[in-house]
Amino acid sequence: MGRLLRPALLGASALMLAGAMTLTAAVALGGAPDRTGDGTLTTSGAAGGTGRPGPAGSPTSSVAALQQRLRDVPNDHRGWATLSLGYVEQARVTADPTFYAKADAALTRAARLAPGDSVVLTARATLAAARHQFHRALSAADRAIDVNPYSAQAWAVRSDALTELGRYRAAHAAAVRADDLEPGPPTFARLSYQAELRGDLAEATRLMRLSRDAATANAPAYAFASFHLGELARASGDLRGAGRHYAAALSADPTYAPALAGRARLAAARGDYAASVRTYRSVVARLPLPEYVAELADLYLATGRPDQAEQQLAVAAASARLAAANEVRTDLETALVEADHGSSADALRAARAEWSVRRTIHTADAMAWALHAVGRDRTALAYARQATALGTQDARLLFHRGAVEAALGLDGPARDHLRAALRIDAGVAPLREQQARHLLEGLS
Repeated sequence: MGRLLRPALLGASALMLAGAMTLTAAVALGGAPDRTGDGTLTTSGAAGGTGRPGPAGSPTSSVAALQQRLRDVPNDHRGWATLSLGYVEQARVTADPTFYAKADAALTRAARLAPGDSVVLTARATLAAARHQFHRALSAADRAIDVNPYSAQAWAVRSDALTELGRYRAAHAAAVRADDLEPGPPTFARLSYQAELRGDLAEATRLMRLSRDAATANAPAYAFASFHLGELARASGDLRGAGRHYAAALSADPTYAPALAGRARLAAARGDYAASVRTYRSVVARLPLPEYVAELADLYLATGRPDQAEQQLAVAAASARLAAANEVRTDLETALVEADHGSSADALRAARAEWSVRRTIHTADAMAWALHAVGRDRTALAYARQATALGTQDARLLFHRGAVEAALGLDGPARDHLRAALRIDAGVAPLREQQARHLLEGLS
């Protein structure tokens, strides 16, 4: 399914940066510092001797320890930058964007003390990327690299920003540079995503396996890589393999919401909609991201429960308003939800707003789908072709292109793209599958 840059990659940048902070800040977290597989800074007491971070290493406990330290040493600029990244991580794991304002305040303190410090600038880039302010993220990352061209963290965030600006060749080069400087789970994951965008699922899988295998001593990084191996297996048609990878992710971290969402999708693929709904409900209770809320709404619609779907769409709208109030750009998500379930005019307005600031395959897809919703299919086709230009194996991109082609009477290409979408989906998105089959039946 289509998505923005995986939020966990941005979280990985924040976690990597923790390893670049001062020794005194690390000691404040409970012991002698040590670098884990994905660059996360842990302490001797955090994992209980298991090599995996326990409650003492959670974002909440780390933030509390840093707050106490900064009360004692208020002029530690890297401590303030570390605190900012802790808030970014809290926002990621809770889907609560109000933490971004706290991150901003901590960064303001850090910048007042050391405005040209590369770590502070990289933290600024990470926060901007988390808010989907990718031009700001790129600018801050470039300034950090000017100060310290050997910062793997700055190069990693630069790659993230370039990816989300549609500058894919430069993004890949930045990811390679980060990997050259400091190879590990976060850089392998970024390179995997670059391959996935190009439609090279075999290479994406190989690189994500490297990420997983290098993260065996770090539960969050291991869960992240295992989940994405599941997603790659699912896109390749291996549903059993996907289930094994989701199980591995949940074994490392039983609360990992993306892997639970993966299980919900597999339950839908089996036709066990009751189990899928139960799992989705547990996911959105933990992590009410628009992606999961919209998937649950679509499942309700596919199974004839429009009232419950409407409730979920109201939750998605409220989440978007809260995100926007905390300076998170949400036009891409708004465009897709409105085109599917709301106002086509609002969808096109949001899609145009996003297209004006960044031109990626996903913003091209949003433009295509919004234009299709208002009946402008000839214009939509040009955007749909841009959305699929890299060869990305994304069911939503292919379904949207097929639907536009069907509306224009381009039966052959429409059939090819709709069938490809059904193959990749493999039943995990019942509403889209119903729509695709209906369009196929209408082709000559």
